[in-house]
Amino acid sequence: MNKLYSSALTLLVALLLSACASSVHIRALAPAAVPMPANLQSVATANRIVPESRRDKFFDVLEGAFTGEGLGVDRAGADECVNVVGQALANNSYRFRVTQAQLQLLGRSREFFLPPLAPRYVQDLCRRTQVDGLVVLEAFDSDMLLTHTNGTRTVKDKEGKEYQVPTVHVEMVMKIVTGFRTYGAAQGFVLDQARQEDKLVFTGNGDSYPAALRQLPPPEECIRRVAQRAGDGYARRIAPSYIDLNRDYFTAAKKDALMKQAAVRADAADWQGAATLWQQAAKNLNPKIAGRAFYNLAVASEVRGDLPGAIDWAKKSAYTCNNGQAKNYLRILNNRLRAQELVQEQLKSVTGTN
Repeated sequence: MNKLYSSALTLLVALLLSACASSVHIRALAPAAVPMPANLQSVATANRIVPESRRDKFFDVLEGAFTGEGLGVDRAGADECVNVVGQALANNSYRFRVTQAQLQLLGRSREFFLPPLAPRYVQDLCRRTQVDGLVVLEAFDSDMLLTHTNGTRTVKDKEGKEYQVPTVHVEMVMKIVTGFRTYGAAQGFVLDQARQEDKLVFTGNGDSYPAALRQLPPPEECIRRVAQRAGDGYARRIAPSYIDLNRDYFTAAKKDALMKQAAVRADAADWQGAATLWQQAAKNLNPKIAGRAFYNLAVASEVRGDLPGAIDWAKKSAYTCNNGQAKNYLRILNNRLRAQELVQEQLKSVTGTN
């Protein structure tokens, strides 16, 4: 079998599978990468990149002028980053109580990461703000890279004659490097420190370079959007946060009407009704039909939050009916179960939870 034929066959199989499948979105809590101590229940956010000296303020203005990013855009981006980290910590899970106070701390210098705040100073800030800890943005730097490529496009005149006109495609890569620290009030020490790099690519097209540039968002808007990603990313580092999962399920199996009927129920979010029909279809003597029904029962269980049940159904599909997709799904479910146990461990210290 030559490579071209093999690739075409693989594509055909994928298309056939997608034609008899649908999908459902599941929202689930993912564990924090860095668990915080149980006594850290409430936090305030702080921005520590406010320039401390006139010399640093001068360099900030000079940098904005030379890079074309504009004056004060890093400061505005840093404020947005701190806003988002606070919102994400408050909304992504119930791990922390987040105060509305956003502290502005002097301390930025030409160094990227300053020395940690003094423990007594941290304790005093926490006492005055009535929180157990601080999440502090301690470094923020943006970098913009512009590139362009020339090309052509085909146009027709009034007589229908085709001819080529020049075009320009521009790309702006906006990168932000941030530095966060989380401090605990008990001793005033650093509980976590992270240096992050986030970037987004923005594109524009036009008949000339200036025309293509006009299609790009303003640099300050680009910085703001990347800063939002950075803030959300750090919140997910220290607190369990919701993520969106996508699961496919079979909508049909050859010569089995029950699979189609169940798919109608599932599309209408009637997972209990769909599961009843899939349980009937799972009794089919054809292992392909039964395997798809068992697989779908696993998806239905996961949608309803029953991961152990989903694993049991996936095992039947994978091992009893030799369903290839179920073997991969089983690995995903086992990983999810371990993640769920870790989330429960990270949240058990929160007041009012089990």
